[in-house]
Amino acid sequence: MVSKRLSLNQATLLKKHRYILQKLAQSNDKDRKIILKNSPNELFKALNIVFKLLANEKLDLSDNQAKEIRKHKPMIKSTSKLRSSNIKGKLSRQRGGALASILTTVLPIIGGLIKAVI
Repeated sequence: MVSKRLSLNQATLLKKHRYILQKLAQSNDKDRKIILKNSPNELFKALNIVFKLLANEKLDLSDNQAKEIRKHKPMIKSTSKLRSSNIKGKLSRQRGGALASILTTVLPIIGGLIKAVI
């Protein structure tokens, strides 16, 4: 189980890739595929951490944020069970704005968790 608090390694990994995660949240499908294709494996480890935190419901979400995430719950649960190497294929095949919606909802919360650890 992933705890509410992040480990130091997880926090530094998320902090290191926060800029790329923000760009993924703002990009369209074409740019997202290019970013995912050229990104390092550590980015997928960071995404794996995000999906596991959401799947285990270990983040304190407001009602609006929970409503936004609820739409994508099947994708979150199925992705959280994958290894980080398989997440790359799944997210590059994914169409629509699920990843962008999830990241825009979660990144501000994760920023607070990172500050608490580092």
